[in-house]
Amino acid sequence: MPAAPPYPPGQPYAQPSGPPPRLDTGWEPKSTRSRPVLILCHIGMLLHFPVHVAMWVAVFALVLAFGLVGEIVLAVLFFLEKPALRLMERTLSFVPVRPKWWATWREIRHEGEPGFPRTRIEEELNGRKPKITTAPLRAHLYRGIGPRAALEIAASLGWQLDHSVPARPRAELNLRRIPTQGDLPR
Repeated sequence: MPAAPPYPPGQPYAQPSGPPPRLDTGWEPKSTRSRPVLILCHIGMLLHFPVHVAMWVAVFALVLAFGLVGEIVLAVLFFLEKPALRLMERTLSFVPVRPKWWATWREIRHEGEPGFPRTRIEEELNGRKPKITTAPLRAHLYRGIGPRAALEIAASLGWQLDHSVPARPRAELNLRRIPTQGDLPR
């Protein structure tokens, strides 16, 4: 079997824009939840919210405590600073800011309406200041239409999928602004 030709020099691998051509079920919309399930999720959210806030306060206290001790240790062992920060980022990424199963009163009223996720995505992305070039789009915003349709809406607003971060369509989409002619270096 002949060997594959080498990559051309100086050309890094570029990911294609948009979702991958062969989409799995993660890029499809989730089914709408029934009204009784939504009401149970809302009641559960109201009961879980104080526990969730207490958990985040505890996480903040741990990060602060380890940060103070770590600052002293890392001042002596400066070569451990970047791995420690990466470890902290990975650890905090496992704790959700908003659990997927939560249902707000607004979501209960508008579940199943196709225009509702569109307006939420538009509000989220249009509310970003022009200097901010990246935006995470959480899955609860595009629940009824799916990540593929959310990317289409974001593209119409000047955003695209950020390929520097691995895509996790079931949890969130990391977007970046599409550079305009004024943004390009001359």
